[in-house]
Amino acid sequence: MRGIIKVFSFLIDWLFPPQCLLCGKTPDTVPFLCESCYRSCSVYDDRPDSSADHDDHPAACIRVMFAFDEHIQKLVHRLKYQDMPYIGTFLGRRVGEYYRDHEIADCDMLIPVPLNAVRKRERTYNQSAYIARGIASVWGVPVEERLLKRCRNTQTQTRLNKTERRDNMRDAFRVRNKKSIPARVCLIDDVFTTGATTMEAARTLKWSGAETVHILTLATPLKN
Repeated sequence: MRGIIKVFSFLIDWLFPPQCLLCGKTPDTVPFLCESCYRSCSVYDDRPDSSADHDDHPAACIRVMFAFDEHIQKLVHRLKYQDMPYIGTFLGRRVGEYYRDHEIADCDMLIPVPLNAVRKRERTYNQSAYIARGIASVWGVPVEERLLKRCRNTQTQTRLNKTERRDNMRDAFRVRNKKSIPARVCLIDDVFTTGATTMEAARTLKWSGAETVHILTLATPLKN
């Protein structure tokens, strides 16, 4: 039976060879991304600009790995809207490897920022949870996807300005079981734009008993 599966898999790869999602060439090691395109993704490795706009800062440490350039934008779009959650796991592993020895990795639990119920039904999965799983596979810490919950359906942030985004996210989260919150948690999200979502989530975790909250996101828009 295994032999038949191997032959079938070989035929599929031969008839429909894997292609890099960014350039269309045959990937070197990863089935959907060639090493050249991966290396062309701009590493940001810093605290995002807009995080300084928050006076009542609830997070002890904020880090972003990639600049939201055209390559990362395409990958995130496919991750979120084209049913490719494995992209999140792969990029999460890369993020985990990059920050393995950073203070942000000193945590007891990873918590992906939850989607609202409407988005979850549309996509069937939370892209940030897959990013968190990739990071967790490197750091060796648990991922808790149900501890933090969206308690209301907020409107999309895309067309809102900075102030409107904060107002939109105010009191949008709650913790299901405060006794389950460890001392040190790291919030995981895909894109840090103004920080309205992650800051509100971090604030909720702090109010609910977390001593230290870190924020780690995949990408942030390039500086002007």
